[in-house]
Amino acid sequence: MRIFRLKNNKKRVAVIAILAIAASVIGVAIAAWTTGGSGSGQASAGSATAMTISAGTPSTSLYPTASADVAAAISNPNPYKVHVSSISLGAITVDGGHSGCNTATVTVTSPQDNSGAGWDVPAKVGAVNGSANVDLANAISMTNSANDSCQGATFTVALTATGASSN
Repeated sequence: MRIFRLKNNKKRVAVIAILAIAASVIGVAIAAWTTGGSGSGQASAGSATAMTISAGTPSTSLYPTASADVAAAISNPNPYKVHVSSISLGAITVDGGHSGCNTATVTVTSPQDNSGAGWDVPAKVGAVNGSANVDLANAISMTNSANDSCQGATFTVALTATGASSN
């Protein structure tokens, strides 16, 4: 068996120095401190803003013994999409030029739900509110008892939407 010996002291010192440096680097790596932490963060929820509903342009006209559509536009000022599940129809008024119209002959079918599908109103983008046009099919009717003062009248129907945030 052969034992290797360093022939000169310079090599021996160099090897010992290298081993000492390597040992100290390993020692520093092993001796590194670790730490963790705990605490809390915070988030806050915004508040919903009411949608608005305005009159639209109906696609059908109302006359005695018939039904017609009620047209509206829903404006959503929220930064999220809203699903409107139903719209309730309420009080009926007639324009000032037709005040002699007997509005008791005009009725509404309420609530309306778009055949169960409801309506999706897009989210507000930048400064522009999301909007959706809705056509409440055959939601208003007139009986044969309507007087001549109702001819050419514009009927306004109070609408109330029920909705919730949506994906």
